[in-house]
Amino acid sequence: MSSSILLITFFFFSLVAPAVGAPALAYITNQGNDTVSVVDLESSKIIAQIPVGTKPVGVAVSPQARRVFITNVESGNVSVIDTETNKVLTQIPAGVSPVGITTKADGSTFYVADWFSNRILVIDAISGKQLRAIEISKAPAGLMLSRDEKVLYVANRDSNDVAFIDTSTGAILSRIPVGTHPFGIALSPDGTRLYSVNVWSNNVSVIDTASRKVVATIPVGDHPYCAALNADGSRLYVSNTQADTLSVIDTANFRTIATMDVGATPEGVGYSAERNQVYVASWMENEVTVVDAATNKVVAHIPTGKESRAFGPFILENR
Repeated sequence: MSSSILLITFFFFSLVAPAVGAPALAYITNQGNDTVSVVDLESSKIIAQIPVGTKPVGVAVSPQARRVFITNVESGNVSVIDTETNKVLTQIPAGVSPVGITTKADGSTFYVADWFSNRILVIDAISGKQLRAIEISKAPAGLMLSRDEKVLYVANRDSNDVAFIDTSTGAILSRIPVGTHPFGIALSPDGTRLYSVNVWSNNVSVIDTASRKVVATIPVGDHPYCAALNADGSRLYVSNTQADTLSVIDTANFRTIATMDVGATPEGVGYSAERNQVYVASWMENEVTVVDAATNKVVAHIPTGKESRAFGPFILENR
């Protein structure tokens, strides 16, 4: 089959809506053995172990396109996974050291934080071509798009700020000082608040996306890393890597209401609206801890692969 036909086929399938009744899945990057574990959330079982590039870290999912995008920090590329087959379709070059990643809802374009080169790369997911390289602050990490996809949010770890970027022009609209070494970020369902997880200052900065100002700072555990919100945005879940805990925050009053032990060195955090559960990837335990969001109790541990990270929203479900 010619390359042009392959690209047309890739584009066609990227426009097909997800199958009704498809299972909710979690895609967990395992940096220690260069794989992605696919977890069926209903059964809490691994249904696939997918070989990807070298040292996978970041995850971005597109239910609309039925694609998952994985950054491979040492091989300098992005693995594109077809969620129908759980096979890698292609590997796309993505700079020197891709870490954070996010995608448009339709999966047509993705954004990569190129950690060592201090750039954000904008890449066409269909052709694999780089559309733009945006010079940014030091060590960009977490990425998210605004709900209307007009603004890209970037946590810049070594410059202690969060940047707002105009996606149509690549212009930097704002740089907002936050805590020390921001890494993971999370956006409220209504798009009005952005949460920056600050690793060295052991707190979370709450940014009002309209005023572009920090409106609150929330203390959490030791060396927090990533965060996720529940369906209505009333709860924020933050992994604390050096405390081996998960903090549960009431976002109405910016107060921690529960802290629970999870697997050692927890990193990525995901929330399933279908199951009302929180999933926490554990680097040291090589597993995912499952938390019941209704009771804030640990209900399961799912073995994954070596050095699980899952940096980014890693849950794929039909919402």
